[in-house]
Amino acid sequence: MTRTPMQVVIAGGGVAAIESLLALGELAGNRTEITLISPQREFVYRPVTVAEAFGRGEAPVYDLGEIVRRDGIGRPVWDGLESVQPAERVAVTRAGERIPFDALIVATGAIPRAALDGALTFRGRDDVPALRSVVDELVAGTVRSLAFTLPSEDMWPLPIYELALLAAARRREADAEGEIWLVTPEEEPLELFGPEGSRAIEGMLEAAGVKLRAGARPARVRNRALVLAGGGAVFADRVVSLPRLEGPRIAGLPHDERGFIPVDDHGRVRGLEGVYAAGDVTAFPLKQGGLAAQQADAVAEAIAAELGVPLTPKPFAPVLRGLLLTGGAPLYLRAQPQRLPHAATVAIEAAPRRREAPGGSLATGQPLWWPPAKIAGRYLAPFLATARPGRLGAEPLTDRAPVPGPPLSEAEYADALELTLLLANWEARWGDYGEALSALDAAEALAGALPPEYETRRREWRGAVRIGG
Repeated sequence: MTRTPMQVVIAGGGVAAIESLLALGELAGNRTEITLISPQREFVYRPVTVAEAFGRGEAPVYDLGEIVRRDGIGRPVWDGLESVQPAERVAVTRAGERIPFDALIVATGAIPRAALDGALTFRGRDDVPALRSVVDELVAGTVRSLAFTLPSEDMWPLPIYELALLAAARRREADAEGEIWLVTPEEEPLELFGPEGSRAIEGMLEAAGVKLRAGARPARVRNRALVLAGGGAVFADRVVSLPRLEGPRIAGLPHDERGFIPVDDHGRVRGLEGVYAAGDVTAFPLKQGGLAAQQADAVAEAIAAELGVPLTPKPFAPVLRGLLLTGGAPLYLRAQPQRLPHAATVAIEAAPRRREAPGGSLATGQPLWWPPAKIAGRYLAPFLATARPGRLGAEPLTDRAPVPGPPLSEAEYADALELTLLLANWEARWGDYGEALSALDAAEALAGALPPEYETRRREWRGAVRIGG
């Protein structure tokens, strides 16, 4: 019998775990008591780490303990999930602590592995120094060619495009001449986002001087060349790849041949009562923060409905939202998945997906959702955007339609960003830190990520708002 309040255990410290925590807090309130099991005490906003090697951004870091304890919503256990005993409804930590649950949400993420021997694998912040060194070599001329590659077409592709475009921007600023390639097995670049996404990124790559090789699967790196499956090669002194992901194979839980957990369209782990999974740990083939948040929302609604909250839980029906850092004005993309591997229909029993989102695939320089975060979580995005991180924003994440009109020119974009940052500085100088933070939100919407010095100021100004009450 379910205890009152329901004992919910969330395993993980990433996007799906935090979104689950926030969603349950909003939907179920004091009907739940939540325990978060996490081996890390901080949440690093990983999608922005692509900008760190180029000095164009700094990934924010948030205290997980503050998030978990907000409004007394839960308690943290700083450990990893070792195993699950579903029949006893007990989660076991690596240290051997046994934590009983009425509902368990497994959101432990995936394990990144190197995909290509001889290539630099970019996983996030830990790989920033190595990437910075490679780009410095390109600028200095000691590396004459650099290839960025996507190992598989069933991966989230945006980071590899961002890395190529940011490297090209750095090359242009340094007036260097090295060659930059983007090699992808996709038939069309960013094909997940449909024709508008492909057209937009093709134009950006061409304008940046990045050479595109589509429909080409990387096989190995050998003798300063990226050898392609089926024959052919791209000659490059250095190769940068995204990682392949493996599931954690948690004892007591079912998993597929790659270690990922199969779930239904409400996140229930197949064959187990009271056990759910969300995010990269699941068998859904696309691994991305916004999709992880959508899966977490489906789980939270299913649990809330079980508790008697008057709502009809919606199944996970993925909508892709991508904010692409370019070295200039960002590109906002939105669509339903245009092409999903066959495995998607096995892992998720969702309704048939249309080939295009309402209004078609969209690619524009204007924010297509608000807050305009790289991780478009319904509860996470407004929570992290608010100046008072102890409170959820007044409205959850919402989609927007683009406003007709020509895009900003590069000069107009630079002027708008400079003016917005200047406004933030002036508001802070006058002691109005709330308005200063709002100006930084606007600057982030313009640029996709704040310059490192302004990320530091944002932390300081948020602290000033807390102190001021």
